[in-house]
Amino acid sequence: MKPQVASGRTLLTSRLVFAAVVALSVPAAFAQPRISKVQNAFSYILPAMPDYGIAQGSIFTILGTGLATSTSPPQGFPLRTVLDGALVSITVNATTTNAILYYVSDTEIVAILPSATPAGTGQITVTVNGKPSPPVGITVVQSAFGILTLNAVGNGPAAVFDVNSQYLGLTNAANPGDVITLWGSGVGPVTGDETTFQTAQNLTSIPLEVDIGGLQAIVQYAGRGYYPGLDVINVQVPPGVSGCHVSIVVRSGDIVSNFATIPVAASGRTCSEPVALLTASNIQTLLSQPVINRGVIDFISGSPSSADATFSRFTNAQFAEKQPMTVVSFNDCTVYNFTNLNMATPNPIKPILLDAGPSISLTTTSDTGVGNASLPFQDGSYSASVPSPNSFKGTYTFTGSGGPDVLGFSASVSLPGGGKSYTSSTLNNVTSVTRAQGLTVIWTPPGNSDPDLLFIQISG
Repeated sequence: MKPQVASGRTLLTSRLVFAAVVALSVPAAFAQPRISKVQNAFSYILPAMPDYGIAQGSIFTILGTGLATSTSPPQGFPLRTVLDGALVSITVNATTTNAILYYVSDTEIVAILPSATPAGTGQITVTVNGKPSPPVGITVVQSAFGILTLNAVGNGPAAVFDVNSQYLGLTNAANPGDVITLWGSGVGPVTGDETTFQTAQNLTSIPLEVDIGGLQAIVQYAGRGYYPGLDVINVQVPPGVSGCHVSIVVRSGDIVSNFATIPVAASGRTCSEPVALLTASNIQTLLSQPVINRGVIDFISGSPSSADATFSRFTNAQFAEKQPMTVVSFNDCTVYNFTNLNMATPNPIKPILLDAGPSISLTTTSDTGVGNASLPFQDGSYSASVPSPNSFKGTYTFTGSGGPDVLGFSASVSLPGGGKSYTSSTLNNVTSVTRAQGLTVIWTPPGNSDPDLLFIQISG
């Protein structure tokens, strides 16, 4: 089956390939180039992660300093291996290939790893006008797919087309049984000229699995799209899944892609969630407004715990693109890749932060053990550290007197307690995990029917 690309070619050149590219300052003359990071250009999975790998034939990004003498404009075809003085060389198993360059700047290079590069562990070097960077390690694999997301930073809603080459969205959700098209890079190597427009190559010999809502989907096509290194996956949405943020993930052999989400409606084209009364009709009403205001109040249990509140305003287009209602659909899960030195990537879609007054008060009942606190307004949000709760029980009340953007309010939530959890103190005693055996975490929520309270986050 040929990939669906006809109506999106111009868009894909300017947005999909170059969406994550930020042009910064021109380097100082004769500065030695230095590489800080090498990642898939769409998944942004970090080198420290177990699912890291740069696939043969994939588009990848190099971050660093002094990587080129100037910032290049978008390139025409055929692509070159030397651009604005920059040459990228990859050596694996005594074989050296030169990357095919899409874009170069002082701080970033976007390129294609030639399919002829051997799989294995090797080194990558950027040479600028004859001056090489110190080599850094690179892991080359046959297949490691990166899903393109709408925010272009590797998480959240995926950039997925329906059969009419329209983006999926809150009011254009897929239905079970529909065929949708994922964009990204890293399905695997191809034959032929990789510097110019590609012919469709369905890479059926590569073991590839797509899971939607935790269910394996039927893959109809997985291979090259139209532009060099850019891949498409045509996949059928399995029955039994629905929600505005259904997880989607691609497994290539033993390597798992970044997690993204898609909207799926059991019927009709507007998705719905059993959270915060987000019915299909309510979503349609929201998206009929020119601007949308959103308030989020969190109590995060930890050592210490924190109470936080943020109020923000989105345009209709921002809200439809970012879809900032829930992290993932109810009864679903997602995974974020980060380290202590590289937390979640900032989202480029910035709402206007709203002022709800000088502070917000938190009051709790005595059985929580948390007490009361004032959350001052700082840097556009409200936050305060508080003692950790005694148990998952008690009433938490947030009250605001109001400000220039948000009227006064009071909101309470009562947790009934009970239930069983794999407690944080137990998890803190886990110092290592044997990958072949895994780590089973069993969590039974307390007896409460409110789905807003039935989410758990595990970090490791």
